[in-house]
Amino acid sequence: MNPGMWRMFGLLGLVALALGAQEPPPAPAAGTFGASVDVRVVNVEVVVTDSKGERVRGLSAADLKLEVDGREVPIEYFAEIEDGHPTSAPSSPSLTAEGAPPPAASPAPQGRSFLVFIDEAFAVAKQRDTVLQAIERDLQRLGPEDRMAIVAFGRTTIGGRLNVLSGWTGDRKALAAALEAARKRPASGNDALAARRSLANDADLMAQAAAANQDPYDDDSPEVQRLDLMMLVASDTGDQRLSSWLDKLTRAAVATMNGMAPPSGRRTLLLLSGGWPSIPSHMPLAIAANRLGYTIYPVDVAGIDTAFAGNDASLPVPQSDGFITSSWKRDTQYGMELLARITGGRAILNSTRLTALERVVEDTNSYYWLGFTPQWKGDDRHHRIEVKARKGLEVRSRKGFSDFSRATETSLTTQGIVLFGGDPKEKRLIVEIGTPKSKGRHLELPVTVAIPLADLTVLEQEGSWRVEATLAMGIVDAGSSFSDLVQIPMRLALSKQPGPGALARHRMTLKLRRTKQRLVFTVRDPVGGATLWGDVEVSP
Repeated sequence: MNPGMWRMFGLLGLVALALGAQEPPPAPAAGTFGASVDVRVVNVEVVVTDSKGERVRGLSAADLKLEVDGREVPIEYFAEIEDGHPTSAPSSPSLTAEGAPPPAASPAPQGRSFLVFIDEAFAVAKQRDTVLQAIERDLQRLGPEDRMAIVAFGRTTIGGRLNVLSGWTGDRKALAAALEAARKRPASGNDALAARRSLANDADLMAQAAAANQDPYDDDSPEVQRLDLMMLVASDTGDQRLSSWLDKLTRAAVATMNGMAPPSGRRTLLLLSGGWPSIPSHMPLAIAANRLGYTIYPVDVAGIDTAFAGNDASLPVPQSDGFITSSWKRDTQYGMELLARITGGRAILNSTRLTALERVVEDTNSYYWLGFTPQWKGDDRHHRIEVKARKGLEVRSRKGFSDFSRATETSLTTQGIVLFGGDPKEKRLIVEIGTPKSKGRHLELPVTVAIPLADLTVLEQEGSWRVEATLAMGIVDAGSSFSDLVQIPMRLALSKQPGPGALARHRMTLKLRRTKQRLVFTVRDPVGGATLWGDVEVSP
C-alpha cells in the first residue's frame, strides 16, 4: 500500500444535473464477477469428530449448541451433508410459520466451490508447479456438482490486476488447461528468498550489536528475537520489499473472495502460499472469509524448507516436528494453522501439499450445515461463533462473522473492481479528465465523474425527489501499489423526477504522482443495491 500515492486536492461538489441531454454508453455483455453476500443468514459448516479423530454422523440439531459472543442462539436451519446431499430432509427446528425463512441451502445436491488462489510473489516457480501438477492430477476427485475457479497474483502482475485463469467451471479439461497455463507464469519466490537472506544478515548484525546489553533473564527465545528483528528491518527498508507484498497479497486474496461469487453450495479457498510469516497479514483474510462464507485451506507450497537450515542451525529452535528448520518457517506455518482454525479449515503443510486437493475434497465431503439469523446492525463489529457438542466430541467450524457496514462493503466492492476490472455490464460511470497542471513532482488533475441517475434509486418525499449513494475511489499504479480508498457521500435533492438520460456530475481535483496509474470510481446505491463503476488510465 502506498498512502502517499495521491491525495484529494479539492472537491467542487456534485453539480450540473442535465436532464435528458446525455445518455450513458451502452453496457457491454455481462461479465463473470460480482460479490454475492447473504445479508440475512449466517451459514456455519461444522465437522464433528470423536476422540480417535473419526467423523461422527447421525447427529441432530439438539445434539449441538450454537453460541454467538458467548450466548446461545437458536439453530434456525440444520442439515447433515454427505457427498453433497442431505442425508435426510433439512429441518428448521426453531422456526414457526411466521418465522424467518431458512438459508439458501435446499434438499437439492449442493456442489462445492473450490477457489484456488496462487501466490506468485513468495512462491518459487518449481515448488508452485509441483503443487499445481498434483492438483491437476486430482481433478478427477471433483464431484459432478463441484466447480473450481483459478486466480493468480504476483509481482509481475501488470497494474495490480488479478489474473483470472479460469472462472467457475466443472469442466475438467478447461481446469487442466488453466493449471497448465498457471505453471507457465513467472513467480518471484527466488527474489523473496534473496530478500530474506538480506534481512537475516541485517538482523544478525543487529542482534550481535545488542548482545552486550541483552537481559540474561529475557524469556524471548533467540529465534523469536531474530525474526522480530527481520520483520523490523523489513518494515524500515525503503522499498518495504516483504511487508509491502504481504499487504498486496492479502488485499488481492480478499478481493478474490469478494469478487468471484460462486454458485450456491459450500465455499472453500485453497490458498497456495509461498510463506507469509506476518500473523497480522492473515487476520483481514480470515475476517473476510468468515463474512463471505469461505473455509480456508492454506497450502504450504514450499514444503520442507531447506534454504535456511544452515543459517539457523545455531539457533535453539523448538522443533514441533522434524521439518521446521527456521523461525521464518515456524511462523509461516503457525499463521497457516491459525488461518485454517479461524475459518474451520485445515492447514496443508510440508509433504501433504502433494495431495492438497485430495485432502480438501475429502474434508469437505461430509459436514453439518447450521444456519442462524443475527440482528444485523452494520456496525463493523466482529462476533465470535462457537459450536459445542456433547462431552468427548471435537467440533471444527468457523470462529466468527463480521457485521460489515455499508462503508466497508463499498470499500471491498471498490477494491475488487480495482483488482478484477469489474463486471462490464455495470461499467456505466463516465469518467472524464481535464488538462493536468504540473506542481513539482506531482500533477494536479481535474476529474469529472458523470453518474446515470436512472441506475440509482430515486425516492419521492413530499413532492420532491432525492438520491443518496456513495462515491468511492481507488488508485493502483503500474507497480501494483494501492492507494487508500476514499468514500464521498452523495445526497441530491431534485425538483422533478429525473428522466432516463439524466446525469449527475461530480467534479474534483486530484494531486497525483508522476507515474502511470489507473483511477477506479464506484457508486453504490444503498437502497437498490446496485454498484456502478468506471475507470480511466492516467499517464504522466
